[in-house]
Amino acid sequence: MEPKPGYKSTEFWLAAATTVIAALLASGAFEESSMFAKVLTLAASVLASLGYTAARAFTKVGTAKAAALAEAAKANPPPA
Repeated sequence: MEPKPGYKSTEFWLAAATTVIAALLASGAFEESSMFAKVLTLAASVLASLGYTAARAFTKVGTAKAAALAEAAKANPPPA
């Protein structure tokens, strides 16, 4: 079973929303932001992007392992 494309996953949309909000805050689009808030939102954006990337990588690795195990089971069925 193939994993669904990344843009169809919840992780993608949560990471994208976090990145957009953090980028807006860090860019100064809202004047009331302090420098600390800008740095904090930029860090949140980076962490969300890294989290999304890691989640997709683990999903793809797990799918590949499951497919390999299924193929191995077909090729070498256990003795009856």
